Parts: sequence; C-alpha cells; structure tokens
Amino acid sequence: MKRFIPLTLIGLLAGMNVVSSDEPKGSVRQGESVESALRQARQLADELLERVRRLLMMELEKGGYEGAVRVCSEIAQEIPREIEARTGASIRRVSLRYRNPKDIPDEYERRKLEEFEQQHRARALVDESVEVVREDGRTYLRYMRPILVGPMCITCHGPKEAIPSSVRAILAERYPDDRATGYRSGDVRGAVSVKIPLGTP
Repeated sequence: MKRFIPLTLIGLLAGMNVVSSDEPKGSVRQGESVESALRQARQLADELLERVRRLLMMELEKGGYEGAVRVCSEIAQEIPREIEARTGASIRRVSLRYRNPKDIPDEYERRKLEEFEQQHRARALVDESVEVVREDGRTYLRYMRPILVGPMCITCHGPKEAIPSSVRAILAERYPDDRATGYRSGDVRGAVSVKIPLGTP
C-alpha cells in the first residue's frame, strides 16, 4: 500500500497523545493518540464507499440508470450526513470535476486532488494521504483516499458517446452544469475526504 504521510505526522503517530478534559463531539478522546483518529478515518472511508457501492449495485441490477444517478449524486450525500451525526467526523466525496455542487472541494481537498492527478499520470498514485493540520485555530487529522473510475461507472461518467441517450437526458435535466463526464476506466474520479478534530482548540 502506497501512502503519503508527512514527517510531522510520523512524529505524532510515534508518541503524541491528544489530552482533553472537555472533548468536542467527534474529537479524539483523552489519552488517545493521533493513530486512533487515523484508524477511525480509514474505517469511515471504508464504510462510505461500501454503502454507496451496495446501493449502486442494487439500482444497476434493477436496470434503472436513473436510480443509479440518484444514488451516486443524491443518496450518497445522505450517508455522510448520517455518519457525521453518529461520529462527529466530517466525511464526504469530492471531485475536481463534480456533478453535484455539494462535492466541490475546499482549498485543501483541491490541492490533494491535483496531487492525486499528477501521481496518477506518473503511475505513482498513493492509496491514501494523511496529514495533521491547523485550521481556524483547531488541529485536525485530514485523510483522503483516491476514488478510481470502474467499468460500471462509464455508463454515467464516461465519454459522451458511451453514455446512453436516456442517461444523458437525465443528467441534462438534473445537472445542467455537470462536469463529471469524459472519464475512462482507471481515471481518478475524486476522493473520499475525512476530517477529524483532535482534542480541544
């Protein structure tokens, strides 16, 4: 597994404990290390991708591309909200070429997505990126995992000539500013982004 883990985080993983007597919801608990947050981030990314995959497969088995579009761009937004309410961790899917405007990346996510694209072109794409960052006076673990285009994604995200006219009509109606087509199998579609607060501000 290829990973990007900065040297500052290596030191944190080796021995830093985040101690807090009044942890906000979703923060690493008193005495737990940054490694705990990393484990949680990986688990949540696994959960999100698997739940979306299962729903998408169910719709495709029904033969309904309209349902598949809805799962990918709408129902997939509900799952992160449920996870965040349950855990306090922020999680979502982001892309430089988004379909749903809710998937527009923030500045940090955009930079990482651009790095993933560069790595992919160089055939050196990492499996995940992990950093501890300071934002708005708080410390966070930021975790991102690239999402690659699979063969079943081409029907809705491939070159326009590969997308059935019925699907193109649905996309034109629901997402007139859609940027998420023109992909080929194996391309970087986007990433899962997880953000977990570490202790108190």
